[in-house]
Amino acid sequence: MIAKLVVWGEDRGAALVKLKDCLSRFQVAGVPTNINFLQKLANHEEFKDGNVETHFIEHHKDDLFVDPNNSVLVKEAHDKAKSLASIVAACLCEKDNDALSANLPGATSSLSIWYSQPPFRVHHNATRTMVFEWDNESGTNSSNLFTISITYQQDGSYLAEVGEVGSAGVEVKPIHLDKHNFTVEVDGVSMQVNLATYVEGGVEHIHVWHGSEHYQFRQKLGLEFSEEDESQQKTNLGNASHPPGSVVAPMAGLVVKVLLNNGMKVDQGQPVLVLEAMKMEHVVKSPSSGYIHGLQVGAGQQVSDGSCLFIVKDQ
Repeated sequence: MIAKLVVWGEDRGAALVKLKDCLSRFQVAGVPTNINFLQKLANHEEFKDGNVETHFIEHHKDDLFVDPNNSVLVKEAHDKAKSLASIVAACLCEKDNDALSANLPGATSSLSIWYSQPPFRVHHNATRTMVFEWDNESGTNSSNLFTISITYQQDGSYLAEVGEVGSAGVEVKPIHLDKHNFTVEVDGVSMQVNLATYVEGGVEHIHVWHGSEHYQFRQKLGLEFSEEDESQQKTNLGNASHPPGSVVAPMAGLVVKVLLNNGMKVDQGQPVLVLEAMKMEHVVKSPSSGYIHGLQVGAGQQVSDGSCLFIVKDQ
């Protein structure tokens, strides 16, 4: 047990109002909780009326848990996760842009045009692809992978397309208020979104709260554009010919941003440089915490597929 919630009210109804309000404001990431279940329990009509006994959960399990065979509920949960995945992708891009802006070169740099917001590209808008795995608590067998194509718009918003490029997308305009909080406008509708992330085992865990809803996603660090192990295997083969801790280029491309220097401390999952390849921008992040060594590439330099970009060492 990591926490216990106790509320008091003049009567059961008043106490339930406080209980539901407190549960809706809990935001816990990193450990599994039963908050979603408790919210369903507190909203159940029989629970409101005080008709509670030892076998309450067993008798009302169809109301308290998602039936994986109920196609309507399964589709509803999947559609909500798909919609939030687009919002999360845009918020992460905005968060990364804020981090990148603190490391921009001076205005006199000949490469300053590539650091504008939105990023400048010739005859097309910059695009970034992210792959999220939805942590489906209902245990259904529906697809949990969402591939999101994020296109930077000239007005600072993002066009988020889930699935194939060219599919129906939504326009998302996030405003990063502070570390975890965003105001997001989706197709003209404004909402508040809270985001928390942490890195474990080379995987970024993403928690998002919107109102009383809480969803979890995961994405592999480094090769954000890859869904399968083929690209990961290619990276591992590239690393085999380099010293331990080496990070290699996932494909041939142009280095457009270098955010750290040799000897600088880096955290796991922290962006180190940005490559442009196949008309898309790929953020190369550190796979582990340590210090940057062997960084010899610079902005404007072409790199070949599998070439060593930098090495992360303990010291």
